[in-house]
Amino acid sequence: MVKGDKVMGIIFPNMHDEAISELTKLRTMASVPFGGRYRMIDFTLSELVGAGIDEVALVVKRNYVSLMDHLGSGREYDLARKRGGLKIFPPFGEAGTRAYKGKIEALNNIIGVIESSPCDTVVLSDSGIVSAIDYNDVFDQHVETGAQITAIYKKEVIGECSERDNIVFQVGEDKRVTGVYINEQPGVNANNSMWAYVIDKQWLLATIKDCMKKGLTNFEKDVLQRGISEVACYGYEYKGYLKRISSLKCYFDANLDLINKDSLKRLFTVHPVYTKVRDDAPVRYAIGSEAKNIIAADGCSIEGYVENSVLFRGVKIGKGSIVRNCVLMQDTVVGEGVVLENVICDKNVTVTDDKKLIGDESHPVFVGKRATV
Repeated sequence: MVKGDKVMGIIFPNMHDEAISELTKLRTMASVPFGGRYRMIDFTLSELVGAGIDEVALVVKRNYVSLMDHLGSGREYDLARKRGGLKIFPPFGEAGTRAYKGKIEALNNIIGVIESSPCDTVVLSDSGIVSAIDYNDVFDQHVETGAQITAIYKKEVIGECSERDNIVFQVGEDKRVTGVYINEQPGVNANNSMWAYVIDKQWLLATIKDCMKKGLTNFEKDVLQRGISEVACYGYEYKGYLKRISSLKCYFDANLDLINKDSLKRLFTVHPVYTKVRDDAPVRYAIGSEAKNIIAADGCSIEGYVENSVLFRGVKIGKGSIVRNCVLMQDTVVGEGVVLENVICDKNVTVTDDKKLIGDESHPVFVGKRATV
């Protein structure tokens, strides 16, 4: 039986930064704000913590100051511990070396940490997906099948938000993975990887060392695809809530989808989702303001009209302003008489009085961090 206290979680925060370069210019994919008060990393970390995992390593590559600021000591996730807990590792295994290319090199950089851990099982996970995986269920299947690797996938049609960097598994009736395909074409109904794997620790250590001898760096291509016939790899079908953040449009749609009560229920009832606490005042709705179908985080102040939008902490909407179908990140200030429609504003944006920004649902307008319009 696999228990959380015998499992080590390893997260790769930068693996899909290029998917939404507008938002990852100064931050990792893992630290991209999402859903009003969260960051992408919160969903991945909460999945691990929800399964009782109390040792988590993040192997970062670049732009990780924002991530470190958000996570702090890991106290909000109950990971501020003397043993185990949350650790953030830089991209260099040795002084003077270049940043890692793929997961194998990244894992080799912390191989001593993995070896010294009391765990016997490792969970590898990327950022870039919003989900609510119950890892206890995955662990049960991992033991039942005698797997060396359990690969988590979602059965879905390859579409706009899943055609980038997709990894598709061919899974038999016994759940054994017999084929791995990369960059499947849109329109195909496939077992699409969630970039999350439960792996036997000793097998992983031996594989890392073998790959480094051969100059292999890519886990999916060099290990799974090439060696699938030589490893006991089984697929776990995830049937819960899932959103892939593979473009600015997918990010926009995924945020607005949370306005749907059913989506909220599916994402937040499997286990608690933890995040950094800011201790702001409750949302303030001024006399004469109107809000329909929105998510508004603590610290917001609404004096105008807001509809079908997600407002992060500390957003202020001035008198006479109209905000529709928008995602406004932390501390965005919208002046008086402003019209915003299909707009994404990064953190600390100021939209001055009487401005009008109107995008299309398929091409939302994006305003960068700390910009003034």
